Amino acid sequence: MLSERLQAIADLIEYGETMADIGTDHGFLPVFLIKTGKCPYAIATDISSNSLKKTENLIDAEDVLNDCSARVGDGLDPIEEGEVDDIVIAGMGGILMTEIISADISKSRSFKKFILQPRSKIHYLRKWIRDNGFTIKQESIVKEGDRFCEILLVEVSENYSSSDGDELLLSDYFPETLVSNPNDLTLEYLKYNLLKNETILTNLTENMSKTEGNDSNAMKMKEFKKIVNHLKFLIEKYEERYI
Repeated sequence: MLSERLQAIADLIEYGETMADIGTDHGFLPVFLIKTGKCPYAIATDISSNSLKKTENLIDAEDVLNDCSARVGDGLDPIEEGEVDDIVIAGMGGILMTEIISADISKSRSFKKFILQPRSKIHYLRKWIRDNGFTIKQESIVKEGDRFCEILLVEVSENYSSSDGDELLLSDYFPETLVSNPNDLTLEYLKYNLLKNETILTNLTENMSKTEGNDSNAMKMKEFKKIVNHLKFLIEKYEERYI
């Protein structure tokens, strides 16, 4: 039995596809996919040999040694080019994910799709994806305890043109696809982030009044005002469409 987060990731893998779980920790996902017959073969990797022992013990206990390979290594290093269909990277920071995928971009583009569940800096990850020849095909939101988890289904873009602009778009923070393809958590997720960003904006405003001429704070305030207004727009759009 998987957690809701891991089940949502498993649901994005099609029957008959092979997969690799990068930073697998306990190895629950790859072993589940093999035991349920969804994947004929899976690879579980971790940078820590001690962490991977938990996966090796699970592979042995579930008798899937012939179908699940446990490999020590950093990022995509243990995986051969095109060796599997799907790459799962879950529970890491968004910046680290971009570093893993960009370490060997040719190898990364040899896989059918990536399923990414970042713990932080998702706006940075979305920007990197659109700047580096990949595209987000689907986004979903799940909850793990009190924490919202965003899951991105990413594929190689057909028309690859690398870009490295500095500008973050509002859609990098909160894309309109969240409203056009919602689930039961969408409105709660948007309202949670609105409150969070309004609180940050209030704190910045208070600090600004205490420290005159702080250009850094002024720029941050401008950015967070845009994000707050964008979230209000998305919430209004959601309520008009679905409530």
